[in-house]
Amino acid sequence: MSPRSQLDAPLDSERVAHYRDVFHCFARVEAPDLASPLYAELSYGISLDHELLELAAQKRQRQPAPNMLFASVQCLLLSGGDYAEHPLALHYPIVSGEDRPMEPAFPAFRDFCLSHREIILDLIHNRRTQTNVVRRCTCLLPAFSMVQQESAQPLALIDIGASAGLNLNVDRYRYRYLRGGQEEAVWGRPRAKVSLEAELRGESPMPALAEELDIEFRGGIDLNPIDLRNEDELLWLRALIWPEHVERHQRLIDAAAELRHSPVDLRGGDAVELLPGMIADTPPDTALTVYSTVALYQIPAEGREQIFRTLTQTSRDRPVWLVTLELRMEDIDEVQMPSLSITRFANGAAERQVLARSSPHGWWIEWAA
Repeated sequence: MSPRSQLDAPLDSERVAHYRDVFHCFARVEAPDLASPLYAELSYGISLDHELLELAAQKRQRQPAPNMLFASVQCLLLSGGDYAEHPLALHYPIVSGEDRPMEPAFPAFRDFCLSHREIILDLIHNRRTQTNVVRRCTCLLPAFSMVQQESAQPLALIDIGASAGLNLNVDRYRYRYLRGGQEEAVWGRPRAKVSLEAELRGESPMPALAEELDIEFRGGIDLNPIDLRNEDELLWLRALIWPEHVERHQRLIDAAAELRHSPVDLRGGDAVELLPGMIADTPPDTALTVYSTVALYQIPAEGREQIFRTLTQTSRDRPVWLVTLELRMEDIDEVQMPSLSITRFANGAAERQVLARSSPHGWWIEWAA
């Protein structure tokens, strides 16, 4: 990690106000919803701190400022050495191994950021949010079950924004769906290394789960596929985990172990360019299922439109299903809950159906009527 030589141009008043609102909303909505009191406290403090707002604003285009700043700081803490000796480390249980102290974390966070501003700038400028939130598979499993039922064919999965490809192993995990604290559905291998759980909200029923998923092709595309054998890349994925979610570190490690036993076809590059070739490599007698989970926002509008055109054109020869767990692209800087939807392409036409609203991390799902 090579430090940057200087800070980018200062923010004007309009952008300061914008990022203040971004962090204020993160403190009020997203951090509480994802059970992170630490990030709620820090976000509120940052929203009132001009220097930290300027630091966070140096992120790459279409990257969320709160996530990038928080991941950059946690990446340094997790790397150990002098970073882990800073008082801020006491507020990160995965680093300290202890419960958080009672005192406020923001003063230590601010000191850490300003003391290591150049290296944090380098991370913010050169990294991107590239998570593999395995729990999002709790949303994918019912959607893929629908595709298999509709097509009566094995699935050919293509993950756009695949990161390390962990979610391509959706059928190799164990699932529990709860409603009001009562178990409503269980699926998967009893002895699976990775066990996932989701709360079902609202009154609408969950779609029926396939008895088993028959997946014949597993392919993923990412600008920079993550190789979890690389310690630096694994460290960055861990840095993107929220501090209170200690169990997710072990889940990531277990999912990575599963991936080593059942590798997938990961290709590095622009999804717009690589998607036609990967589609051509899928077996013809399969249900072509392209999907993304909180990743499309990183692709410019013209790129998303080209992907849509590719799927439309492909559907003239074979049906295509597009499953997305995504945010509204026009409000990407706002804190929001993603929607799970399925778009069916056939004979050059497309029809979209919203299936559910979900926690960004798949903790809960509220199915549409």
